[in-house]
Amino acid sequence: MDSNILVKLVLNEVGSKEARASIADALKKGYALHTVDLALTEGLNVIWKHVNLLKDLKMTEARSATEDLTRVYDGLNIVTAREIAAEAVRIALAQNITVYDSLYIAGAQKLKGILFTADWKLCVTAKKISNARMLKTEA
Repeated sequence: MDSNILVKLVLNEVGSKEARASIADALKKGYALHTVDLALTEGLNVIWKHVNLLKDLKMTEARSATEDLTRVYDGLNIVTAREIAAEAVRIALAQNITVYDSLYIAGAQKLKGILFTADWKLCVTAKKISNARMLKTEA
């Protein structure tokens, strides 16, 4: 999972309901859930963005979302950026995407898994070289 999905689990955004249902379904089916260590930092930055830039989240809500995000993150299997650094840089350069995004693709490749994302551009790029699934939303 990328950080977009993690954030949707703890904040009410477009696609949050679907992300929660998809993750619950995956857990019921016994799938192992993974993310890259970067996802926590990216998720925390999104919470900051909601408070400071979008101004649609109060400080108390941010504290609660931070606790929830940390709890979700702690329940996942974590692939470290260090483990996949070389492959991530290779993907980033070959696909002309950020290393941040390429880490998720490299992680999915390492695990021979499916990258689950809410980022359309990332999903399109990932599907060129790996297995990826886009979160489907009602909105």
